[in-house]
Amino acid sequence: MANIVGDRMAAFIAAAPDREYDEGVIGEAKRCLVDWVGVAMGAVDEPVSRATVETALSWQAAGRGRIFRGPLTTPALAALCNGTMGHAFDFDDTRGHAPSHLSSPTWSAILALARETGCDGATALGAFITGYEISAVLGDNNFGNRMQAAGFHPTSVFGRLSASAAASVLLGHDAAQAGHALGVAATTAGGLTTSFGTMGKPLHSGRAAMDGILAAQLASRGFVAARHAFDAAGGFADTFLQTEHFDFGGLAFTAGQSLFDNSYKPYACGKLIHPHIDAARKLRDAVAGRTVAHIRCQVAEISTRLVGKPLPVTSLEGKFSVAFCIALALEGYPVMPRDFALDRVGDPRLRALMERVELSVNPALERYASILDITLADGETLHAEVPRSLGNPDNPMSWDDINAKFHALVEPVLGGRAAELHEALVTVEQPGKLSRVLDLIA
Repeated sequence: MANIVGDRMAAFIAAAPDREYDEGVIGEAKRCLVDWVGVAMGAVDEPVSRATVETALSWQAAGRGRIFRGPLTTPALAALCNGTMGHAFDFDDTRGHAPSHLSSPTWSAILALARETGCDGATALGAFITGYEISAVLGDNNFGNRMQAAGFHPTSVFGRLSASAAASVLLGHDAAQAGHALGVAATTAGGLTTSFGTMGKPLHSGRAAMDGILAAQLASRGFVAARHAFDAAGGFADTFLQTEHFDFGGLAFTAGQSLFDNSYKPYACGKLIHPHIDAARKLRDAVAGRTVAHIRCQVAEISTRLVGKPLPVTSLEGKFSVAFCIALALEGYPVMPRDFALDRVGDPRLRALMERVELSVNPALERYASILDITLADGETLHAEVPRSLGNPDNPMSWDDINAKFHALVEPVLGGRAAELHEALVTVEQPGKLSRVLDLIA
């Protein structure tokens, strides 16, 4: 039975220890690490984080995996907790070409396994780059977008693959073992977009990290999985798309070039909302102090299904409401995690603005673009267009932006030690720095 796709991925994973990376790729991998650790540390006290950690600790499992701001447990359970924290704010980085959050499940698996495997920072970076590349390449060619349109959350699917690939690198797998780990990850993958706006969405990231470690550990012990799942008719792709056989074509993996297509979030909400926030911020000064009669927001069709909640009633629902986030931006809020507190969601002034928002599908509009028209009570109409939201590769956030985001999230948790953690992360490839990171997150 053909196993071309599976064999290519497995061979790429097995060759990771001999692969070299240029400074640019290493820099992008560290940018992912800094951003993810920041959003995860900032979310340690979120309700979804507490529920996940308390459940994991109730299993009383011993191990060397560190839960952020918590005790040690098995690597799989630590990855479950940290991966959930990393996506709790919906503030972690995103791969726009195949809409998935890969850093959270992948880095969660790596840090959870770090002490058990004895890896150093350079090896951890190589494992991350390998896992990211596997899922990025597989999810491109419109596969990830079509999967999302079919109702599956790509993070939950591709996150398992990237986490299992990274774990395979740390566990020293050969190609056969890596192939079986990918097969396990493929058959355990899932996650529904109907969970958006609930605790189920961040759990997708945590479970992907946990199952990635499970897949790799099973493969280390001789577990045999369907290595041909990625090639078989009725297999991985066909099942998620529920269509005729999907041909991945000639997959070509690079030494981390996919990282240059990664996106980062300046706002703590669904990425599809970001261009509309940018547009509202453009008009905020012109709207200030005036009465709004109507807000027409042109969106891509998928936005009506994933981020179109008209009048959210919970904090998590607010993160998937174009109307609420436009209202926040027009009122001058920065759309940070604190802006999704219940007092903001229920604020009468914000709700009055939400009621005036109309989402209008524009088939020609790209998913990360916006056209916003605000009609004021005096009859004037204000217009703004955003061709590409802030944080995308062609409209990027700078390192200064990422660093400021990190400190804003981590300093309330670690105080003065936030700077020490940041320094350890940006120099993680140096001897002893990964161990220092693990100490500081404890």
